[in-house]
Amino acid sequence: MHDVIVIGGGFAGVTAAREAALGGADTLLLEARDRLGGRTWTNRWNDTDIELGGGWVHWHQPHVWAEITRAGLGVEIGEDAARASWYAGEERREGTIAERDAIAERGWNQFVAEVDDVMPLPHDPLYAGTKLERLDRQTIAERLDELELDTEERDVLSAELESLAHGHLDDAGAVSVLRWHALSGGSLALTQQTGGRVTFRDGTRSLIEAIAGKAASYEKRLSTPVAAVSQAEGRVDVHTRARETIPAGRAIVAVPLNALGAIEFDPPLSETKRAAVELGQASRGIKIFIHARGEPIFVNGIKPEHPFGYLDTEVIYPDGTQLMIGFGYDADICDAADLATVQRHLDDIIPGYEAIAATAHDWLGDEFSRGTWAIHRPGWYTDYHAEMQRPEERVLLAGSDFANGWAGFMDGAIESGLRAGAWALR
Repeated sequence: MHDVIVIGGGFAGVTAAREAALGGADTLLLEARDRLGGRTWTNRWNDTDIELGGGWVHWHQPHVWAEITRAGLGVEIGEDAARASWYAGEERREGTIAERDAIAERGWNQFVAEVDDVMPLPHDPLYAGTKLERLDRQTIAERLDELELDTEERDVLSAELESLAHGHLDDAGAVSVLRWHALSGGSLALTQQTGGRVTFRDGTRSLIEAIAGKAASYEKRLSTPVAAVSQAEGRVDVHTRARETIPAGRAIVAVPLNALGAIEFDPPLSETKRAAVELGQASRGIKIFIHARGEPIFVNGIKPEHPFGYLDTEVIYPDGTQLMIGFGYDADICDAADLATVQRHLDDIIPGYEAIAATAHDWLGDEFSRGTWAIHRPGWYTDYHAEMQRPEERVLLAGSDFANGWAGFMDGAIESGLRAGAWALR
């Protein structure tokens, strides 16, 4: 019988498995996909390594930065756009990134005005107690409605917030914005930098492989989805979809919140945990990659309620074509395989470019994610956060969705994995 079974091979799962194995526990890692990495995925497309899932890191993210240092990995910082564009109503405007950010900042600073009071220790979101509750009950849209903004300020800020939320603003919780802002260091500029400027020189795969390979003594099984987890007689039984039952002393379930409902627990999770799983988290967006032909300069465009309303040049190729990355708030309204429609959307946000090819992974439809990075709905921190971290006897939930700090980031996943690994060794 194994001492520990870890279910899920994303950053939380591989970190927890490493910690348990290094602590001397007989550890088994089960991953449903045919690869490690979870909602991060370095893939080859258009003769370029692209990050179909999460790809950005920052030195303000302590856990991931420590792992980068430990593994001796290199990072690089993206280039600023030479031309930026935005909308005010139906009018498209152009200028510099600095000019657009100055517009966004006026609204942003109003949005986060209470953050120092309600979230003074951003790595401990419940530290201020009930002070957070009023804002925690709000959606991003409700918070926006409280601000004094003109049309341009509102449209620019809405586009920024849609790219951050990767979902509908009337569904995503306002605290997701406050948390990101506070963790970044308290400015819009740092929030933008922590979420979209610094990348791995050799892709996210380089770090997941470094963490997974640190403790070679534990067993890893890919393509092994789990159907159920049961507890009885002082042990845990993990039941795979292939009808194999594997016993262990403890189990760490490092599965995204929106995918947890596919696993049956016996005895059932607590009532509050089941309510949290039913609620889920709000991200449902798309990350689209477009190979485009046009003026060979770095461009960046934003537009609210656009299928990929944040679009940025990532690479300019030797032939003058470029790779663009777009973020949209709803995967159901953006089909990367429909190039003619992608072209119409491209014309709408940054005209003058021809879409040669496009690709995306459907994280919303992916049964092992059912969404992208964690953007919690209203009430999450008040009603569910602490309970989701509480063990159920010999079973502990883990993952970026349950992090105290950088929920939705690799850093949060590693944080949660470290905590889970320590729990497994008690």
